[in-house]
Amino acid sequence: MLANAGRIVTREELQQKLWPADTFVDFDVGLNTAIRKIRQALGDDADRPQFIETVAKRGYRFLVSVSQASTLVSETSAPTEIAEREPATHHHRRWYAALIVATALIAGDLWWITRPNSHLAIEKRITANPVEAPIRAAVISPDGKYVAYADPTGAYLRLVDSGETHPLPLPKEFIALPSSWFPDSAHLLVTSHVRGEQKASVWNISILGSSPQILVDDAESGSVSPDGTQIAFFRRTFVSILQREGGAVRTAGQLWVMGANGDNPHIFAGPTDLAGAASLGIQITAVSWAPNSQRIAYIERHTNFATAVTGDTYQLRTRDTNRGEPQTILSDHRLASDALSWAPDGRLLYALRTDTNNDLGDYGTWAIRVDPSTGKAKGKPQPVSEGLGWIGGLNTTADGKYLVLWRGNTRSQVFISAFNKSAHRLTAPRRLTLDENENLPTAWMPDSKSVLFLSNRNGPWKLFRQDLGQPTADVMIGARNMETTLPRLNADGSQILFVDVPKPDDASVPIRLMSIPLAGGVPRLIRQNRGLSNFACARAPSTVCVVNDFLGATSTFTTFDLESGQGREIARFDGWPNYGLSPNGSLLAVVTDEHRGRLQFLTLDTGAARDVIVKNWPVLRGADWAPDGKSLLIGSVTPAGTSVILDVDLEGTAHVLLESDPHTQFAWAIPSPDGRYAALNVSTGENNVWMVENF
Repeated sequence: MLANAGRIVTREELQQKLWPADTFVDFDVGLNTAIRKIRQALGDDADRPQFIETVAKRGYRFLVSVSQASTLVSETSAPTEIAEREPATHHHRRWYAALIVATALIAGDLWWITRPNSHLAIEKRITANPVEAPIRAAVISPDGKYVAYADPTGAYLRLVDSGETHPLPLPKEFIALPSSWFPDSAHLLVTSHVRGEQKASVWNISILGSSPQILVDDAESGSVSPDGTQIAFFRRTFVSILQREGGAVRTAGQLWVMGANGDNPHIFAGPTDLAGAASLGIQITAVSWAPNSQRIAYIERHTNFATAVTGDTYQLRTRDTNRGEPQTILSDHRLASDALSWAPDGRLLYALRTDTNNDLGDYGTWAIRVDPSTGKAKGKPQPVSEGLGWIGGLNTTADGKYLVLWRGNTRSQVFISAFNKSAHRLTAPRRLTLDENENLPTAWMPDSKSVLFLSNRNGPWKLFRQDLGQPTADVMIGARNMETTLPRLNADGSQILFVDVPKPDDASVPIRLMSIPLAGGVPRLIRQNRGLSNFACARAPSTVCVVNDFLGATSTFTTFDLESGQGREIARFDGWPNYGLSPNGSLLAVVTDEHRGRLQFLTLDTGAARDVIVKNWPVLRGADWAPDGKSLLIGSVTPAGTSVILDVDLEGTAHVLLESDPHTQFAWAIPSPDGRYAALNVSTGENNVWMVENF
């Protein structure tokens, strides 16, 4: 832990380091005892750690910075030599113990020497928001005195030195997400969203209490240049694409620049045609100014629709304000899309997914030195800090003393809600998956007694099954030794169907639709296509299955036979719509415009199509059929911004089955085959602000 100060050392690493593979030992008991003895030697407290922090379910982290000694001293002389130089205070006795531990490791042939700047900086949490109020944005003032942040209850100003927190002086019902400070540390740039809509605008607000001033409409996430003369901001349009968990809204965007008062707005980077950007899957996602205000760094995200099941690729670029040729600093699919800060010392800070061997989604901060004149990288990337969760934003003070990051641990979880048929409502949902990693419901077992869901709790994505009355889940036999994507059951529930992406980074390699017996066996190829994206099967006695392939900007829907993989084309749609196949296999419901509430019902036998508009609910998320085939369960958003599950009949009339709290979001709901329950994908978790010094 001393050799890796600041980094999480996992229990698995310690096990591999201390006990050979052929050693039979109660590892958990042995390691717990060892850590307890080290804490006793250091006088440390597990509940209020100063030296060793327990990271739940992961491992341990040494919290104090470690420097290289000028010479290596012998095991017996180390405490004596230092004791002669300084009085043996209680504090120093802790360090003598630490040195003894270190020299004991050396005696056991575990040699280590720390190199200058090899240790990671320590992240210290400065807010303690609970799950009920996850932080959505946070920025530190240039003078380092304030952190402005927002959560579902409002926008706040926190004094860094004292920790005092006060609401920002804003008009009632004004939604403000802080994105940047002006150099005077008295004015903030905020994004204000219209509740329940995708519209946004950028405003200048004073922390002293004057009225907010709108700078530009149809814009968001502004960033003020260090000299205070210019503002960079985003303009976006929305497109629906398919992700691993079933369906999501992504954006296509441009980076614009204007004067500090909103004058002379002009496009700076990104495609000139937003509609074209949407079809190509291009988006500028993060921005930061160079210290001299003469160059802008930004992250460009590319979604290859033919392989969108596997995620996106990212490029970190810089460009001078005269819109010269962009310089690409690095290209890495592990980049966080919304975290970027150009520090005063010339380092460009960004966030990178920590472990590429699993899907846990933890990110660390990294830095690469960039010449502000040429925009080119100087040297190699270096790690800065590490922690649990994703990073939603990075920014530094004007003197470079503090780095503030907004770290999120909001995850998707499986909740269960029962149908109250007399009231035509869903009851208050209860949590099924008692695990803090991602858990995404995909299907029910045919008997309606257990739920199938994807989880990355063990690293890679696996398919799990959990009974409604049980607190724990089991890995499905068929998925025990393989990663699964979009797993669902065939009509009679005897097979698991799933998508396999052999080479995620090579769009020319076909994506495969596979099946495997529920009881286990060898996976079998059903069909393959470069654009294969999603599929659905009806329920027995029907044997109908539908798959959609997305290539170019068109989704092609095709029926297919489970044995041969062959079928016939039934429809084509622009974009990448969500859809659902009715239980009897006769109707396909397609969300043709999820931002205008438009559905199309397609009769598979005749090809007849009928368009409907879901009245009063323009936002549509997902489309899961009720067991009786008379309506759909669809997610939406209220004007107040809370999420709902709707019951939408075949004429487009909607009834609210369930409404969320302000701090949770419902993505979709899958009804059980017997119609008694629904499995909900609910996003919940704590997001907080962290600060780094001496980075």
